[in-house]
Order: sequence, then structure tokens, then C-alpha cells
Amino acid sequence: MSTTIDVYPTTDYLPLVEETRSRTQELYQNLLNRYGIDSTVEVKAFYLSKTRDEEVQYVNPLTRWEVGMNLGFAYLINGQWRASSWPSLWSRDLVNQFDVDDYEQSHGEYGYPASQLGKVAPLSSDDFGIPLTAEELSLINAQNHSWYEYRNLGGPAASSTGYGFVVAALAEETRGYIASDDGAFDFNHSGETAEQFLTWWGDEQMLFYGKESFQ
Repeated sequence: MSTTIDVYPTTDYLPLVEETRSRTQELYQNLLNRYGIDSTVEVKAFYLSKTRDEEVQYVNPLTRWEVGMNLGFAYLINGQWRASSWPSLWSRDLVNQFDVDDYEQSHGEYGYPASQLGKVAPLSSDDFGIPLTAEELSLINAQNHSWYEYRNLGGPAASSTGYGFVVAALAEETRGYIASDDGAFDFNHSGETAEQFLTWWGDEQMLFYGKESFQ
């Protein structure tokens, strides 16, 4: 199993992968520096290999995020690879005929009305632990994409910490909201901005894993 974190943008801006990678590295290094850990962290963005023998291909700095890229973010501490996480840009689900049929058959209890056929399936305030305003939800639901970032359950501290910084970077770049419904963090934090998320994420990981895990 794995735990996942989503980023729901409120703008249509698709940043360069390099923007996300470099900001992730900066946030990570700032955490280590703040705790007096004399380690250097490096984050590398790479394409997933199709075979074990295939040479690792790193993402060109001029490459912009797009759907279906199959990327990994590698976390190196003092030059040694520790772990990876797997951020992806996804297309949001669209309302289909089955959703419309459900709506009609359930008298509006489930699904969506025919007027929304082909549009992005909207998120509601119930999908977040933090109540979002109608304006905030409107901005989220105007976008046809979101990011999905995961790490393996029980994975090393390097990726378990780093994948949170990835979503924070993406949320900063797109004025997005960070969410998780599978235990990546307490649901009460689901719906936070990058600024809110960063007030506690790094400290919580450091408390859980200990400084020695980053040396």
C-alpha cells in the first residue's frame, strides 16, 4: 500500500518540472538547516525506466508538466540515493452518462444532472477537512487537472518527508489546495494552502523520524 497527497490548483498554470524540483529541494534543505543537520539534500526529477537495464533519463530543465509523464523524484542525502516518490499530473474525472443516470434514478441523491454532462466532476466542501468557501471551490472546479503524489507505505524518511514538499511546491506554484483522504496526514489538514501546510509538515516528519534519519 501507499499513501497519497493531491494538489488541486486554482489556476491553469503548468509550471516547469524544474520549478517544482528546485523548490522541493529548497524546502527540504531549509528543514535540515533549521534543525542543525549538517547534510546536503539533492532532488532529481527522472523518467521511470521501462526496463531494469535502461539508463536513467533526467528531466530536461525546460520541460513543463503535462498529463501522463511517468516521473519520479529521487532524494539524495550527501550524494547517496535514499528513496523516491512519484508525482503525476492527472486529468480530472468528467461527468458521464452513468453519473446522469444515477442522478435521475436516485432523484438527485447521487450522480450529477444532465446539465453537467462532460464537465469536470465537481468537488464539494465535504471532500476536504477544512471547509472551503464557494469561491475557493469554484476556482478548484474550474480546472481540469490535479496532481497526485505518492510514496510507498512504510518507506524511508527521505521520501516520506520529500513528497510533502513536492505538493507544497506545486501548491505554491498553482495557488492550489493540498488534500489527502488515505492517511497521508490527519484529514483535518486536508484543504490547506501551501503556506498552512508548511507550518507543520517538516516539523512533524522530523519528530517522527528523528534527525539521524537525515544524516
